[in-house]
Amino acid sequence: MRLPVLAERRRWRGLTLFALYLAQGVPEGLLYVAVPAWLATNGASAAEIGSFIGIILLPWSFKLLNGVLMDRFQFPAMGRRRPWIIGAQLVLVAAMLAMSAQAPQPGELALLSLSGFLINMAAAYQDVAIDGMAIDIVPEAERGTANGLMWGGKTLGIAGSAIVCGALIAEWGFAAAVLAPAAAIFIVLLFPLLLRERGGERVLPWTPGVADSETPAPPGLWRLVTTLATVMVRTPNILLALGIFVAFAAYGLKTALVPVFAVQGLGWDQQAFTRLAGGADIAGGLFGIAASGWIADRLGHGRAVVVALLLLAGLHGGMALAGPLWPQPMLFAAYFVAHALLFVLLSVSVYARAMAACDRLVGATQFSAFMAMLNLGTSFGAQQLGLVQGAWGSAGVFAAAAGCCLAAIGLFVASGRPPKN
Repeated sequence: MRLPVLAERRRWRGLTLFALYLAQGVPEGLLYVAVPAWLATNGASAAEIGSFIGIILLPWSFKLLNGVLMDRFQFPAMGRRRPWIIGAQLVLVAAMLAMSAQAPQPGELALLSLSGFLINMAAAYQDVAIDGMAIDIVPEAERGTANGLMWGGKTLGIAGSAIVCGALIAEWGFAAAVLAPAAAIFIVLLFPLLLRERGGERVLPWTPGVADSETPAPPGLWRLVTTLATVMVRTPNILLALGIFVAFAAYGLKTALVPVFAVQGLGWDQQAFTRLAGGADIAGGLFGIAASGWIADRLGHGRAVVVALLLLAGLHGGMALAGPLWPQPMLFAAYFVAHALLFVLLSVSVYARAMAACDRLVGATQFSAFMAMLNLGTSFGAQQLGLVQGAWGSAGVFAAAAGCCLAAIGLFVASGRPPKN
């Protein structure tokens, strides 16, 4: 039986990207939802949780280096990106198994932060490789839909992982909560192991096959650097990168705040919060698959970014003004679910907008530069939680997130249309 080829089969292409992004979301559900809720339940402060999230997010800021390595060093006989995806997923599983064996306790923040940092190092390599493959094999007309599937898969991965890991931490302990996502990622590894990017390529290093004739040769380091510099110093790309940074700084503030706000401020228990977070992400994932890509393609990727940011600014601002109503459980639940849906639309649109600005020769590197700004912004926002909350309280954090969204709108609008490469 001849296995499907991703460049030739749209459905298998979409299913594979969905599955790979599902695997990418699995460690995030553990590290960004279940673990912070566990720490908050065990008395960690907002500053400590914000610092933990900020540290474990840092590897995502190194994605530019990851992209350079992937564009420069390739094994085209197996595809431009598949070898990197397979290697990164194997390292990711190994890092999670090591974390499970160590089983850090709530008071061991340094060990938890180091373990999360190493897991995200592998996850960041996987992410850059998947995005590079999407840029290579997904036609322009499919990018909104493909990004909807990708982000839908990721949010479903986060949701399932948050729910399962939250329950496992409570019932079976930390080690079991890390083993479950490691097993899920290992299963998804079958997709890149068995499905080739293009016809005629090798399935495995020792099997027959050759590089596709349309696959460009890996550029030399000097050509890669000069090409990247040429495209990234264009004013629209600089403004786009800044807009991404500021928009996701708002997300970093929100992500670091909500476990502390829910558990310590509103009195939610750990499992109730992880169930809410998981349910919201399931809603976001289904929205990503069913509608967000279509909306982004319909509105245009740049316009969809602005619409999503405007609605997010209103959502954060409304929460900042609703202080007397915070004790009402439905208010926080509605905020959380609405944010999940709007964040999916924002992310899908930003990804598609950034892909359209990429030069194919250095696609992984340039896209990783944009995504490094996304993750650097998220890390920066998370690290500001202690400062902002200490000065202005939780209402001030929501207001600051709203302000970041509005500032980002100006930057995205100023960046205009994607430049012609």
